[in-house]
Amino acid sequence: MSAAKLGAVLRSPAVQFLGLFGLIALAFFWVLATPWADEGFVQPFTQSLVNVTAWLLAPFDSRVQAIGDILQFSDGVGAVQVLAGCNAVEVCALLAAAILAYPTSMKRSLIGAALAIGALQLVNLLRIISLLYLARGSQPLFDFFHLYVWDAMIGLEALVIFFAWARLQRPAAEAAA
Repeated sequence: MSAAKLGAVLRSPAVQFLGLFGLIALAFFWVLATPWADEGFVQPFTQSLVNVTAWLLAPFDSRVQAIGDILQFSDGVGAVQVLAGCNAVEVCALLAAAILAYPTSMKRSLIGAALAIGALQLVNLLRIISLLYLARGSQPLFDFFHLYVWDAMIGLEALVIFFAWARLQRPAAEAAA
């Protein structure tokens, strides 16, 4: 490949997006891997997620209680522990990195990332609730949904959110041109 062709490839919007996405994602994961981020953000966020889930379920099922990062039934039948990875923080980091790397204004990117993370966490709340009730009813179904269905669904949701958000950015970019 000639230098001119290589330069053209490196200047292409797709390569620039992928490069910037990779750098932002790497920075997010580097921060998330630090002990202070785990202690100051990930663990408190995870406990808040468990508390919010218990609070949302309280009007419908008074047996649900939150104890630290564990959501359980008061009768001891069925529980889930929400750990790093189950809190969707990593998927949110990837989604935010993709939105921030997309060529649009920083204001649009920040608003888009905040809304996208909110939508992803809403679905994650549904995931946690469904897994709690599956843990109460059927361990094989819990295992299947926990290991296969919900992991794929959260990742797929992040992709759909990003592509929908990127699609909404096109009219603004075309109007500015």
